[in-house]
Amino acid sequence: MFFGYLIAIMNIKRTISLIFVVSLLAILAFVASRKSSRNNEAVVTAEAVTAPNFKPPKAAVPTHEGTVKRRTSFFELMKECGVTPGEIYSLERSTKKVYDFRRIYPGQRYEIFLDGKGHVAKLKFTINEDYYLTVKKDSTGFIAEKKHFPYRTTIKKASGIITQSLFASLEKEQVPIEVGLQLADIFAWDIDFFTDIRKNDYFRVIYEEKVRSDGLTKTGRIIAAEFNSKGKSHYAFLFENEDGIADYYDENGHSLRKSLLRAPLKYTRISSSFSYRRYHPILHHYAPHLGVDYAAPIGTPVKATGDGVVITASRRRGNGKYIKIRHNGNLITYYLHLSRFARGIRRGVKVRQGQIIAYVGMTGYATGPHLDYRIKKNGRFVNPRTIKLPPARPVRKEKMQAFASLRDREMAELGNIEIADWRTKLFVSESNGLPNAYTSDELPRPVSAVQ
Repeated sequence: MFFGYLIAIMNIKRTISLIFVVSLLAILAFVASRKSSRNNEAVVTAEAVTAPNFKPPKAAVPTHEGTVKRRTSFFELMKECGVTPGEIYSLERSTKKVYDFRRIYPGQRYEIFLDGKGHVAKLKFTINEDYYLTVKKDSTGFIAEKKHFPYRTTIKKASGIITQSLFASLEKEQVPIEVGLQLADIFAWDIDFFTDIRKNDYFRVIYEEKVRSDGLTKTGRIIAAEFNSKGKSHYAFLFENEDGIADYYDENGHSLRKSLLRAPLKYTRISSSFSYRRYHPILHHYAPHLGVDYAAPIGTPVKATGDGVVITASRRRGNGKYIKIRHNGNLITYYLHLSRFARGIRRGVKVRQGQIIAYVGMTGYATGPHLDYRIKKNGRFVNPRTIKLPPARPVRKEKMQAFASLRDREMAELGNIEIADWRTKLFVSESNGLPNAYTSDELPRPVSAVQ
């Protein structure tokens, strides 16, 4: 009897324990399911917040855009876009101090934004490679602003060996033609790129390439250059000697710029040289020709070859339109047969070396477009091609250490530019820290070449 009662009590305890365990498991399961449900709700809510149906605003689209066509005036262009004559006149008057729309030319890009009533709300107009014009309308009228295109500058390196001409080699190596024009300017007084260039001469150059925000690419300044002509290497390094003014110097710190430029323009050929007895093609008799005739297309810019003061800018029978500039007291330069003068050029005006003063023409006694350039020294005409002129100021003593550091760095960079020809790979040797060129007879040759 007692044992039976004890067994019954033990069974009851097991049942209670089992019920407790089952209840506990049920409670845990319920809590877990509630937590999972809340997490799912949180995930759904988070997805709804972090993934909205968002679209970025579209950039304003111009009502009219394009490029200026030939023989199109600003008035005609705007009228074709539906702008009224009164508004066109207001635009021209408001922007004249910033940019004169009468001077537009073919190829300039424009964007015109009209409001809902067909009036000009905004105007964008490309001025040149470097600048563009924006015109906006507010409560007071039109406001014009000239802005600089943003450029990204990268450093490029190039080299080549002369087989026919410098410009043929540039084209072969896919180097911009502007690099060649700069080389000709930099070394103008040391190398005549029309007569001194020989086959197997070579060049190495480090220059800037500038890329505009719209993808347009243009050539910047030459940073350093080597041109080997007739077995001799000529070097140029861009260095800021004076405050804010950079110029080119050779490896010894001497300026490559002389008191006068070698030539006042980019010319195609010399059509007539300095001579005391030349047969005149118009007057049909022999007479002195005391200058150099540079053949070039009409409209080619003519530059002042040195700093000075304009003493004449007028017209004379044989000279046609011409300019005289006085430099440093004993030098006077003459520019004859011009088509027109640059804006602001008149008697008494000071000009800087390289400043555009006029444009090539064929006024006066001329059978074709060219510039007759003359130099008078101490009252006598001299040959512009052979005159000896002092160089500009060298690197200042206090800046020589900085220049030497730049020179050594850039010279090493130039030396690392490979040229695809065995004759140039061993052409430069080191002596006393500065490069010396072998003559062509001393040039080491590979065994394969000797054989």
